[in-house]
Amino acid sequence: MGRAGAVLLWLGLGMVDPDRLCAGAVELAGAGAGDGRNWELSLTNYLQRVAEANETLQARWLEARAAWRRARAEYGTFEPELFASVQRQVNERQNTVEQQRSTLSSFFSERNNIYQGGLESLLPTGARVRLGSTLRDLKNNLQSQPLFLSRGATNGEFQTFVGLNVTQPLLKNAGPAATLAALRVAALESDIAFQEYRRQLMVTLATAEAAYWNLHLAQEQVGFFEESLGTAEKILRDNQQRLEAGRGSQLEVLEAEAGVSLRRTRLGEARQKYAEEVTRVLSLCSLTVAEAPGRLVAVDPPVVDLPVPDPLALWQAAYQANPDYQIQRFKVMQEANRLAYHRNQRWPELNVVGSYGFSGLGETPGDSWAAVETANFPSWSVGFELRVPVAGGWKARHNLAAARLQYQAAELELREIERQMADALDTALVKLRTALASIEGYEGLVRYNRALLDSALARLEVGKLDSRRVLEVEADLFDAR
Repeated sequence: MGRAGAVLLWLGLGMVDPDRLCAGAVELAGAGAGDGRNWELSLTNYLQRVAEANETLQARWLEARAAWRRARAEYGTFEPELFASVQRQVNERQNTVEQQRSTLSSFFSERNNIYQGGLESLLPTGARVRLGSTLRDLKNNLQSQPLFLSRGATNGEFQTFVGLNVTQPLLKNAGPAATLAALRVAALESDIAFQEYRRQLMVTLATAEAAYWNLHLAQEQVGFFEESLGTAEKILRDNQQRLEAGRGSQLEVLEAEAGVSLRRTRLGEARQKYAEEVTRVLSLCSLTVAEAPGRLVAVDPPVVDLPVPDPLALWQAAYQANPDYQIQRFKVMQEANRLAYHRNQRWPELNVVGSYGFSGLGETPGDSWAAVETANFPSWSVGFELRVPVAGGWKARHNLAAARLQYQAAELELREIERQMADALDTALVKLRTALASIEGYEGLVRYNRALLDSALARLEVGKLDSRRVLEVEADLFDAR
């Protein structure tokens, strides 16, 4: 039990890297084959095998890894993005009298190509920053007039703008509460998924250890029944010999035969129980009976000399390692982040919008870019944008109320888990003390019934006790064991 407890604590507290629990399954399966017929399996190797091969555990681990990947994906919110676009623009319109006098044309016709490209990113403050350039290839009917053509000019103009655009929220969507909410919730979801894996690991290993001890009990019961059957058969042979010698009765022979038949039946049931426990043990480590390298034998006996744990140490360990408590604690943190986000969404949207850059114009793209490099034509703008819901933010108001209720519910569930943990620890300690006391009592009872059986067999040999009483004493010994 000492080694088992160490393994359970080691694995249950998440101190094992599950990525390494996949390579030694076949090696462990054959490691305990003793004489070629028995597969001698220790509890430590068995739990290691379950941790490596159990398919439910593997599925939980993959889910935890997937949640971790989703959390990492949320960092992509702040990943800069390259953008590029090409646009063809065609306009045909009649000019007004004023436009006709200024352009000397009754209509306006243009065929433009617009090219855009740059880098765009979101900052943790909520600001959206865009650094890029725009190239406009302008062609229209005004450019074709000889009055505007210079020597070597083409039928068109190229206009370039290079600059920075910034939109910074001041109220709604401003600050980490809004921009980091999804990332924080996803990170906590990853923590929850890992705790769910730990919980499944603990449950599976506890189930596996219980199955191991049930197997040990089943094989011990088979041994007990075989020993009991041997004793009953010996009594039957003795009664038959006494009957043949004229010193016994037919009734004693019949009683002994009934005792032998009963024990053979119970031995068959015990062997069936053993087969069922073998199947259960193998299934927990994803093996079938046909795949086992031999007859499964649980070689580790249970150790019952255990110290009673300190209640305060148990309480501290439960707070630090209990997966249900940790899961609910992370859920409270999730609801707190959602509540902060919805509080931010109740504000009206007020943004500072600004831009700064340089413009250039030329008959070729190179000429227009050279004009930008001179920085002789700066352009900038700054202003505010305000958006206020007409009905006072119906959606945001109700989302905030729902977030408050979810946060309160999560806190109540956390306190309920704390209370259940305290009650469960107290109950477990009482059960442990009672079990240890019962073990001492049963050990004394076994010793008493063993001595009583030895005495009864000795008295049977000298004819001072009938076989029926001996069989009853032997049955009492079996029950005590």
